[in-house]
Amino acid sequence: MNYTFAGKTKMLTLALMGIGLASIVYGFVVTPERVWANLLLNGFFYMAIALAGTFFIAVNYVGEAGWHSGFKRIPEAMSSYLPIGAIVMLALVITGLLGVHDIWHWMDHHFQETDEVYLNSGKKVYLSNTFYAIRTVVYLAGWVLLAMQFRKISLKEDTMPGLEMHKKGLVWGATFLVFFAVTSSMSAWDWLMSIDVHWYSTLFGWYIFAGLFVSGIIMMMLILLHLKRQGLMEWVNENHIHDLAKFMFAFSIFWTYLWFSQYMLIWYSNIPEEINYFLDRFNTDYRYIVIPMLAINFAFPLLILMHRDAKRTPWLLTIVGAILLVGHYLDLFQIIMPGTVKDKWNIGFTEIGMVLGFLGLFLFVVLSTLSKHALVPKNHPFLNESKQHHI
Repeated sequence: MNYTFAGKTKMLTLALMGIGLASIVYGFVVTPERVWANLLLNGFFYMAIALAGTFFIAVNYVGEAGWHSGFKRIPEAMSSYLPIGAIVMLALVITGLLGVHDIWHWMDHHFQETDEVYLNSGKKVYLSNTFYAIRTVVYLAGWVLLAMQFRKISLKEDTMPGLEMHKKGLVWGATFLVFFAVTSSMSAWDWLMSIDVHWYSTLFGWYIFAGLFVSGIIMMMLILLHLKRQGLMEWVNENHIHDLAKFMFAFSIFWTYLWFSQYMLIWYSNIPEEINYFLDRFNTDYRYIVIPMLAINFAFPLLILMHRDAKRTPWLLTIVGAILLVGHYLDLFQIIMPGTVKDKWNIGFTEIGMVLGFLGLFLFVVLSTLSKHALVPKNHPFLNESKQHHI
């Protein structure tokens, strides 16, 4: 049985997109700098979720895992959003280089000629406008092309029995993981860490990856539970859901470990150019974002998802997953806003409307992709193993 994307669900996604468009227009009239910052926030957030879907496919190919094959069309559909996310990020970088906005204030030629830290460190070479633009194109093009390759292999496998397509998937999976291992951290340095150009952290790439992956797992599970409520994917059982919930729990704890490690090392060393990053977040009104964000992303899954039964209860996982997505959105909010809009931040119509608009766009693309082909990969060699998955 195929998924039909129509009716109330389709209307809801279109309505969310309309709200998002209205919030962007409103924001450009009232506070344009907040619109640009939120374009980066939402552009990166939803693209990272799509990228997590591609990573999930690749790592399961390389690991020769079979448990996920019954619902692998969901991360494939998530990956279909990558081209749109890439367009948003590329547009932001181009407009930044042209001086339309100052999200990355180091792009300004006066800054590059006068800032002592920039001039007397390797950042002068690494954060040069041309090199930055080239890296951005390489990241985005590589991710999109590899995601498209996975989708092409999966659809070909439906009409080609045997192991040929699966073996190609394994090769491309290994290729993606090598590429992703380098570009995931470098893109986090470029697009997020360089907002606070004088600050740096050797753990930042891993920290962003942890948030990226847990957000992707949550979205994957929410879409799977939506399809199950529609009476679809009957071959996916509570054991698959349990495993996804374990990933959600484990990477929430991993994210917390990285956040604390980064914070503790910087607090203990007390180096001015490092500690100012956290002073800007804990000694200002941003603490009203940071402290709830920490509680949501660590204490909430720790207290609720520890129990086995909680990982097998769809309605509870839906609530927990939705709240955790908000938590990781707030994490990116406190990463981006202090260095871009500073004390002009707010959570108003611009912010809420844009996150809902991008959510509508993401779901529209993903659910449209799901509806175009069968939900079950017909000739996947591990499909029977997935149907019989039990823990």
